[in-house]
Amino acid sequence: MKKLRSFWEKRSFLFKIRLILGLISLILVLLFLCLKIVLFGHITYSRTWPRGLASGKGFIYDFKPAERIDASSSSLRLAADPVYFSLYAPRAFDRAEITVKYRDRLATTTPIIEIGVLKDKLTGQYELQPLQNNIVDRYRFSWPRLEDSSDRLVLQTEKYYNDVSEFNQDLKAGNLKGCLGGPTSCVATYNYQLNSEFRLPDYVSLTPTVISQPLRGAHQFYVYFKSSSWRLAFNFVDLNLDKEQDPITVNVYSGDKIIAAKTLADNNPTPDNGQSEEKAITLSGQEASGLYRVEIKVSDDIVISKLESSSDKISFINKLWPVSGKGSLTLFTDASYLGVSTVNPVSLGEVIFAGKNFSLDKTYKQFYFQASSGANKIVLDKDDLVLENSGVFAFSSASLIDPGAKKVDRYFSASDNIKYIIAVYERPLENDGVKTARAALNLRGAVNEKNKYTFLISIPGLDGLAGAENYLDIQEIQIKLTGKTIFEKIKEILRK
Repeated sequence: MKKLRSFWEKRSFLFKIRLILGLISLILVLLFLCLKIVLFGHITYSRTWPRGLASGKGFIYDFKPAERIDASSSSLRLAADPVYFSLYAPRAFDRAEITVKYRDRLATTTPIIEIGVLKDKLTGQYELQPLQNNIVDRYRFSWPRLEDSSDRLVLQTEKYYNDVSEFNQDLKAGNLKGCLGGPTSCVATYNYQLNSEFRLPDYVSLTPTVISQPLRGAHQFYVYFKSSSWRLAFNFVDLNLDKEQDPITVNVYSGDKIIAAKTLADNNPTPDNGQSEEKAITLSGQEASGLYRVEIKVSDDIVISKLESSSDKISFINKLWPVSGKGSLTLFTDASYLGVSTVNPVSLGEVIFAGKNFSLDKTYKQFYFQASSGANKIVLDKDDLVLENSGVFAFSSASLIDPGAKKVDRYFSASDNIKYIIAVYERPLENDGVKTARAALNLRGAVNEKNKYTFLISIPGLDGLAGAENYLDIQEIQIKLTGKTIFEKIKEILRK
């Protein structure tokens, strides 16, 4: 210590100034490497309420829309679904581990809380992961648990199985105990994909189907092809009402594998000129008989004016947005509930669902109508309505096909035919009324614009305003980002 003091005293004033400036520069460089480049590939941001010096406001920010939230109190109150927010990240990352601390002031009609990241700006698609599902938690403690880990939860109404490996073997073979119609007839899932082969052995393909009801925006549908040769043809209208380019992509999937795809670029130099353009895509191929999923990736500025298929078994997945102004439309769904919304005042009026009349009297509001399970009929006097549920929609009852298992959504009830629940979900911990929930999101392929990720918090069915009786009371949001280290980045560049 004496030598250091002696060394310091012998140095000139100019030397001391240079040394101090050098140390400051070194500290700034290290801060830059840690905070901007994120040298070791991981960094954590946290936003707390009430606001403080370390509240993370500059990184986790832009909660909207304003009418659904109240941040004036000691917490962030969410009164309606969904709520969006942004995260500033200095560079791209691979994974986000999110921790949310909150008080649950929600009603029993809103048992599910999920968080997601924007994966496709064109279609507005978010990848969602669970924070809370009170329905799964209720059955977790009332049904026999076969498996309960961070990877999977398996519940059964009776002790059909005592051994997980035996259950897995029978699930893979499609022959679960207590299931007469295969796993999809008796298994309900949450955040879990049931890989069960779907077959219609008695299906005889009729004449090719033409759907001339215009549909707006992105859609997905199941189609069952009987023969080895298949064909799909689409006609589109680009409305050219917004300033963004509107490419059109159609993907055909067999399982998770794309077997056919085609993209039309939008080369219009003035995409907001209001002059509509007609476009077309045709795909064909030869594949084995079976179920296929078709994904139409477009913005809301695109209308699918006509769809032609070599099969008459077509069911649209989760969402349908019919438009034309003609109204008088009859549809069918296999779900026991129907979500309806519109932004068009002309489309307000009555909706007939499962023989019951329901009133649609407000724009920009999601209405939910319930019915019994099974195939339910929908009659619309007017269109330009967005229809949503956890099942499928079809233009005839004979076209309804849904290979998926029943979902444990907010309308789920354990009927006699449900024997098992399979979920990938870890329930939140609770301490003195404060719950802590965690979720992991894959950021690879997520939208990152100018170092900004967009997230949403979804509470299906929550439909209030700031100051409403039921709300979610958030106290903290913490996001841990993980990606490649700077050394891995350098190696990657050198390999290329």
